[in-house]
Parts: sequence; C-alpha cells; structure tokens
Amino acid sequence: MNDASHASETSFGGLPGYVWHLVLATVISFFVISAVLSYRSVNIIAANNRSINNNLQTITLIKDLKTELLAAESSQRGFLLTSDEQYLEPYHKTLHVIDDLLNKLSDASEEIPAQKNRYEQLYSHVLDKISEMQTIVSLTGEDRYREAINKIRTDEGIKLMQVITGLIGEMEADEALRLKENKSHALNNRQFIVASLLLTNSIGLMLSLGIFFILYRNSAKVADLYRELERANNELEIKVDARTQTLMQYSEELQRSNKELEAFAFVASHDLQEPLRKIRAFGDRLQQKYTSELGERGADYVNRMQAASERMSVLIDDLLSFSRVTTKQKPFVPVDLNKVMGRVLDDLDYAIEDVSAKLYIESLPVIDADASQMGQVFMNLMANSLKFRRPDVPPEIRVTCEEGLSSPLVEDGRDWCCIRFSDQGIGFDPHYADRVFNLFQRLHGRDEYSGTGIGLALCRKIVERHGGSIEAESELGKGATFIIYLPMSQPVIEPLEV
Repeated sequence: MNDASHASETSFGGLPGYVWHLVLATVISFFVISAVLSYRSVNIIAANNRSINNNLQTITLIKDLKTELLAAESSQRGFLLTSDEQYLEPYHKTLHVIDDLLNKLSDASEEIPAQKNRYEQLYSHVLDKISEMQTIVSLTGEDRYREAINKIRTDEGIKLMQVITGLIGEMEADEALRLKENKSHALNNRQFIVASLLLTNSIGLMLSLGIFFILYRNSAKVADLYRELERANNELEIKVDARTQTLMQYSEELQRSNKELEAFAFVASHDLQEPLRKIRAFGDRLQQKYTSELGERGADYVNRMQAASERMSVLIDDLLSFSRVTTKQKPFVPVDLNKVMGRVLDDLDYAIEDVSAKLYIESLPVIDADASQMGQVFMNLMANSLKFRRPDVPPEIRVTCEEGLSSPLVEDGRDWCCIRFSDQGIGFDPHYADRVFNLFQRLHGRDEYSGTGIGLALCRKIVERHGGSIEAESELGKGATFIIYLPMSQPVIEPLEV
C-alpha cells in the first residue's frame, strides 16, 4: 500500500511526477505570456488608432479653418460691394466657427512643439486678419467706402492671408506626414501582433496536441490498470469468501469444541466427583469402624487415600473454574471493583483474622467487566498473599490503583487502569516471573503449601479475556507484586454480516 502510494506520487501516466510539474508550469507560463501579449496588442492597436484619429481630426480642423477664413473674407467683400447686410449674417457665423476651430486646433497641437509654434503664429495672424476684416466691415457700415477701399488697396489683408495659408499648409503637411508615419507604424504593429498571435496559437496548439497525445497514449495503460484492479478485486473477493467460509468452519468447530468442553465440565463436576465422594465416604467408614482391624499401617494407607481424594476433588474444581472462564462467561457490564473487593474480603474474613493480616486498599474504579470473574482474580491474589506469608510475621497486603493511563499494549484511545497487589511474603525467584502463570506450575512443595498450581493461570486467563495483561515482580524473602492492566471500557463489537 505504501509503495503504491509512493509510486502514484512520483509518476502518473508512465511519466515521473517532476515532468508533469514541468509541463504544468510550462502551460501556465504560456497562457500568462499569451494573455500579456494579447493585452499589450490591444493597447498598441488602441494607441495607434488614437494617433491616426488625432492626425485626421487635426487635418480636418486645419482645412475647416482655411475654408471658414475664405468664407468670412467672401462675405466681407460681398457686403463691401453691395452694402447689403444679409452678407454679414454668414460673416458673423463664420467668425464664431473660426473661434471654435482655433480652440480645438490649440488642443490638438499642444503635445507637438513644432505644431504648437505654428499654431501660435497662425493664431496671431488669424486675429490680425479678423481685425482687418472687422475694420473694413465697420467702415462700410458707416458709408465710408473710400476709406474701406483704401484699406483693401494696402494689400494688408492679402499678405495676412498668404501668411495664414502658408502656415496652414505647413501644419497640414506636417500632420499628413505624421499620419503616414502612424499608419506605417500601425501596419508594422499589426503585422507583429498577427505574427505573435499566430506563434502563440501555434505553440498552444502544439502543447495541447502534445498533452492530448500523452494522455491518449496512456489511456490504454490506465484502462489496463483498471482491468487489473478489477481482476485483483475479484480475486480478493474470492479469497475473502473462501476465508470467510474457513472462519465459519473454524467458528463451528470452536462452538463444537466449547460444547464438548462444557460436556467435559459437566462430567467433571458430576460424574468424576461422584466416585471421589464414594471413595471418601468409604474411607471415613473404614476410619470410624475398622481402625483396630486395619492396624497402624492400614490406617496410614486410608489417611493417604483420603488426602489424595481431597486433592483430586480440589484439582477437579479448579480445572472446572479454569474451563468456565470461556464456557460460562458473562457479558461485560459496568462493575464497581470496590464492591467486588468487599465481597472477597467478606469471604476471607476468617482467614484474615486468623493470620492477623494488615490490609491497605485504595479506592478502585468502575470498569466494564465480568463481576464474578474479577472476584475470582481478587480472591486468588488475596489468598496467595495470605498463604505465602513469612513464618511468625503477620502479612501486610497493599492494593493500589492508578487511573487514566494509556494502553501498555497497543494505543487504542481508551483509558486504562493499573491495579497492584503487593505483599511482604516469602516471594519467589524473579526468574520464574513468567512461569508462575502457567498451568500446574508450583514453586513450593505440596507439603509446604497447599494448592493445585491453577490459581494464577486462571487469573491470567480472566485478565486476558478482559483485554488486559498481568505480570509479576518479586524477590525471594521480600514479597511479591502482581500488576494488572485493565481497560476502563470494552469496545463495542458489531455483528458480522455474512
């Protein structure tokens, strides 16, 4: 799984990941450059159009100014010849138009120094021409024809008109030249823009075709991978079905084995106990009625038989308890371990008083557990501390608890607790710390201490059934400590759907 994820990160479609990153960066860069070029092209075209339009407008203004001056001069001469004031109406209108044209021409020539200089001269001469025409019109209106004619004969108006015409011609020629240059510049820009757009579009087309080719080439591989994945899924489903069938068989065998174990437990608790009870009963009768006939040796044999049958009965009871951990287990429910400990101490009340034991028991938590099985664990551990005590020394038993711990086995997010049973008894060699939890494991002779060697094995089996662990720490002559780790809550197990 990790290798597949790593491969998907380093390659796609048969190419390394860095190649695709480079392709992506190239495509993004191309589109950014294309967008910038397009934006710049639009601005260049707009600037060229503005320049050409300004040239055309300026040329039009110059021509209109020349036309209006000629029209004003014509109207002024008509009035001079006829004294008809009808000629003055277009004359005055023309003067207003000339004034407006001069203002517009001033704005159009502002950014060109040569044209601005010509405009200033033109403006001065036009004002002089208008003043000259106004003087002639005024003299004519006052019937001073001779003075008006003399004014005309001075040729002042003709000279002004010639200067004005020359300046207008220069300005018009200059604007025509600028118009030609701007059109040429616009044509060059247009050609460059067209070439750039063709180039960028060609590159974009090549990139698109290249990416399409790569994707198309690898689509077959992707299809093969999907088919392979589907085949693997089908195989996995077949294997899962087979494994499920196997597990179901194991489950059936386990149930059958449990039933057989329950049958064995029933036999052990009834059929095997019955012969033992008869052996003990007949042994009691022999001891009570036939002791004198048996003699000393016979009585010893009977005592040994009774002791052996008692041990056999205890062993059968312990084995029955060990088997019932799984065959007679109860569901986990919230259990107050303080109450469990209280019932255990009530059962051991006489044994505790008999050896003058001192108990120090801290408060215990509420956990999800099987109360009867936890009682067996506490009973066995407390009974061991009372049994394996040092001679002539009252036992001292301490039970402590820590809560809110993390799991010592596998991190599962649940809270755990740690319960310690410590005593000051005879202890045992640390070398046997793991072996003490094995079935029938005894570290002391039967004559020294009674027992079947099943108690601690039963404790481990119960603790492991609760999902916890138990371990032992000890040193000869210095007591023993049994450490139990238990989860505070049990996981919810959903039923399997078959």
